[in-house]
Amino acid sequence: MTASRKHALEPVAKPQPDAQIVPLSQRASAQPPYFAGLNAEQREAVEALDGPVLVLAGAGTGKTRVLTARIAHILATRRARPQEILSVTFTNKAAKEMKHRIGALVGGTVEGMPWLGTFHSISARILRYHAELVGLQSSFTVLDTDDQLRLLKQVIEAAKLDVKRWTPRHLAGLIDSWKNRGLGPDKIPAGEAFAFANGRGAEFYAAYQQRLKDLNAADFGDLLLENLRLFLENPDILKSYHHRFQFIMVDEYQDTNVAQYLWLRLLAQGNHNVCCVGDDDQSIYGWRGAEVDNILRFEKDFPGAKVIRLERNYRSTGHILGAASGLIAHNQGRLGKTLHADGGPDGERILVQGVWDDEQEARAISDDIESARVRGQKLNDIAILVRASFQMRALEDRFVTLGLPYRVIGGPRFYERQEIKDAIAYLQVMYNPANDLKFERIVNTPKRGLGESTMQTLHAYARAEGVPLFHAAKALATSDELKPAVRKTLSGLTEAFGIWRRSLDAMKHTDLAERILDESGYTAMWQADKSPQAPSRLENLKELIRFMDDFDTLGGFLEHVSLVMDAEQNSEGDRVSIMTLHAAKGLEFDHV
Repeated sequence: MTASRKHALEPVAKPQPDAQIVPLSQRASAQPPYFAGLNAEQREAVEALDGPVLVLAGAGTGKTRVLTARIAHILATRRARPQEILSVTFTNKAAKEMKHRIGALVGGTVEGMPWLGTFHSISARILRYHAELVGLQSSFTVLDTDDQLRLLKQVIEAAKLDVKRWTPRHLAGLIDSWKNRGLGPDKIPAGEAFAFANGRGAEFYAAYQQRLKDLNAADFGDLLLENLRLFLENPDILKSYHHRFQFIMVDEYQDTNVAQYLWLRLLAQGNHNVCCVGDDDQSIYGWRGAEVDNILRFEKDFPGAKVIRLERNYRSTGHILGAASGLIAHNQGRLGKTLHADGGPDGERILVQGVWDDEQEARAISDDIESARVRGQKLNDIAILVRASFQMRALEDRFVTLGLPYRVIGGPRFYERQEIKDAIAYLQVMYNPANDLKFERIVNTPKRGLGESTMQTLHAYARAEGVPLFHAAKALATSDELKPAVRKTLSGLTEAFGIWRRSLDAMKHTDLAERILDESGYTAMWQADKSPQAPSRLENLKELIRFMDDFDTLGGFLEHVSLVMDAEQNSEGDRVSIMTLHAAKGLEFDHV
């Protein structure tokens, strides 16, 4: 166990067998449809409902099918109601796909499964129920990376430090690392605090956390960290979730970090029906805090756990599996399994081609792709995997020269575009006026004649009075500290936000969003813009409004925006996909 595991819990007691469990054979004579097509190991994993279970699922062995069939089995046998199942995935896309598959298995749309989602979405949901107990309000905002860096810059500058020497990005990396390990400012090892500002790392961490509370905000790391604090300081609340969750399932368990591990262990203390699915050979996120030891120590954490291995691969040929297994065999600390192809030919042999440099490599790859296209191969079925993003340059240059269509998976996200961030900032300020970071973003967008001196005055008043910038603007709009034109602008802006906020319950949220963008002048700003990018920005805003219609409330939409983890990609047209090995996880292509 590493030093970072000093907060790990004691092993969960071995569960006692339930004498009232009725064998499946006595419950129904007909085989349920969700068992169709399952092999023996998959079916064993689906039916093993009682006690802790670890499913070691190699690549292409049907783990998603096992998870969905397992949930369908729980529901069909009435072992639990939908709202009593906690099912954790690593991406929103995976959660959506799982819900769709479960619906197909049980015959209809799956309703009432509020606890099927990512670690972040589920912990955010819990935190909103109990926000006051950790010093937040239920309307708290989840900061994105840009806002986190801006806030850290303010904290560093307030301490009179040089932000070029002690950068916000460096401090953000340290804080994320500490939060991933479940460590608050008071738990930072003394040696690690010296990684920033000559031993002041914990001090800046604490100052940042206080600023978050002042803004009624949290970052991604806080969602789990505050959950841990909530559970440890309020045993009655933890016990209520023990009663609530009759079954717990976690996907991609090998990629969990320490905070996620501790969160799961706390919840699993009550009901021992926990099933973790993962593959110790696929742990690739150590650089962002993932601990493969979590899966390696499962049997120690949960005495009496059943371990089921899924080794029949339905995705790859024998030659590919043989090469992959040969490399994986060198990994240390494996639980061990051997993948084998599900029948069929061994396929083409893997080609290893030596080249002089990246330019020759790009030419060779593009030549192969052109030949494949001539033979009728679709470009959408072709992927190029690189170890790091910098290796894409030569390929992209070559493809542009040849006019070969391509896309980069893992590139800019839809929600990271300027116009989308601005529009969402307006909505977040209306929803949570205490969000200083978002208010600062839109207060002079479009241009309203509010310069740096005005912002300094607002900040000074906000600090002196201990209020958010929005309330400072509202107060100063009626004072003599600012010029009449500035007071008029601030008065009009704050009054507009008040009107929009009062319309929240009376108007459909999509109509309200459209109204805000129109009345604020933001839409008109891009309509008047003559740059080549302006039309696409307006289309993106329209798409944002259309997408909002998929959510019942504005709050639900803003929650989704804060938590969304999957890159937005333009998948239209036939094109080659270029991506890093990390971005390729979970994807499939005919030619790689």
